[in-house]
Order: sequence, then structure tokens, then C-alpha cells
Amino acid sequence: MAPPTNREEALARLRQTIDSGKIVLGAGAGIGLSAKFIERGGADLIVLYNSGRFRMAGRGSLAGLMPYGDANAIVLEMANEVIPIVQNAGVVAGVCGTDPFRVMPRFLRQLQDVGFCGVQNFPTVGLIDGTFRQNLEETGMSYALEVDMIREAHALGLLTTPYVFAVADAEAMARAGADVLVVHMGLTTNGSIGAKTHVTLDGCVRRIQECRDAAVRINQDVIVLCHGGPIATPEDAAYVLGRTTGVHGFFGASSMERLPAETAIEDNAKQFKNLSLPKSA
Repeated sequence: MAPPTNREEALARLRQTIDSGKIVLGAGAGIGLSAKFIERGGADLIVLYNSGRFRMAGRGSLAGLMPYGDANAIVLEMANEVIPIVQNAGVVAGVCGTDPFRVMPRFLRQLQDVGFCGVQNFPTVGLIDGTFRQNLEETGMSYALEVDMIREAHALGLLTTPYVFAVADAEAMARAGADVLVVHMGLTTNGSIGAKTHVTLDGCVRRIQECRDAAVRINQDVIVLCHGGPIATPEDAAYVLGRTTGVHGFFGASSMERLPAETAIEDNAKQFKNLSLPKSA
């Protein structure tokens, strides 16, 4: 089965997954190798954004919010590596919706032509708080531009899978036509470069449920996934999914490629290093 190429095809597959009683699994991939084996593991969606490139270079995911490169250009570069290797899953582009140097409708059509079936708002100012966030909002680099990008992508027939952080975000994205809301709990914990400051799992349950309920009041068909913060392992995801209602699955990035790679590579190296030289005759 070939990867879906548009909103209609991608949504049909996600609905089929839900109807079968399985969770919807989305995953960020920073390199082709990750994408290849994440797909083999059963992921429904594979998302490419600049943080994946930085993450697999050993840097924290928040590097994607720093001025270390053109986020939208990096996604196009990553497409050349990842899209040809994906056989079944839908491939989604992380789009910096506040980018002032892109004519967004034209850029979204370019993503369609490359082979992406959908978009997600990343890098996102939703991860920024305090005075800096307020200044961004006041100077034309607001979350509202990300909502506008999702609205435009929906009109073009792309699957839309935006990150939301609070009830107001969930409501705005639902009104813009979001198909899949990913409720973001902050930078993923655990591992060598994971966050140390985060909400509790029970705090995640409350916020995710609030966002889900707010979105469903606007669009009862919206699909909702949980992501980030302390939701770092399958057990964490099971905890959240078992204590929420109407949440359809999990989206992972660090938890899907960085954390497994850290453990597997280190353990493998240790096994080789623990070998001993044979005693000479």
C-alpha cells in the first residue's frame, strides 16, 4: 500500500486504525533510518521537522526554536531523504507558520508537490512563554499565524495535525479545520538531553482531557493525540490513554527515535567493549 497523498486518503486510514481498536501512532523522524524502522514498527504518520535533524545530531529538541537554520528549508531537505524510503505511512511536514519569508499558500503547494500528505505547526511559538512570548505576539509572530497556516492547508486538501498547548489553542485549531490535534505537554523528559522540568502525568491527563473536550464541542470528528513532557515511554502513554476519554493515540518524537537509539547504541558498544583479548599461547 502506497503512502497517502492527501487529507482524504490519510484520514480514511486513521479512521480505519481507530475502528480496528488500535491507537493512532504518529512519530517524528530526523533521518531516513529512523523513518524506515518507525514505519516497520507500525506508525501511521511520520512527521519531519527541523528538531528531528538537531535531535539526531545529539542536540536538544528545542534547538528547532533557535536560529540555527531555516526551518522550512530544512524540512524540504529532509524530504529528499525520508519520503523515498517510506512505503505506507503518511508523511507530514513541520511548517514554521510564522516564517515571514515564505508566501505560505505557495509553500504549502510546494510541500504537496514534494509528496507530503499533511502539515504540522513546528517550530511553534506555543512552546514559548513569558515576556518573550508576549513580545512575539505583539510584533506579528503569533500563534494566530500558525492557525492561519493550518486553515490554508485544510483548504488545500492537506491533512492537518497541529500542536496545541491549552484550551484556547485547541478551540482555535478546531475552528481552522484541524483533523488531528496533538496536545503538547512540553519538551520530552528522560535520556541524555531530555527536560528535567515538566508537568506530572496526572497533570497531563487533566490538560489533555480539557483540550480534547473543547475541540470536540466544535468538531466532534477531530482526532486527538497526546505528546511530550513526561509521556516518554509506552507505559506513560498507556497511563494517559487509560485515564482520558476520547483520546485516540500518541505522537512521539524523542520517545520514538532519540531515546531508543541512545539505549541501543550505548548497550551495543558496551557489549563490544566488554570483550577480552584471548590470552597468548
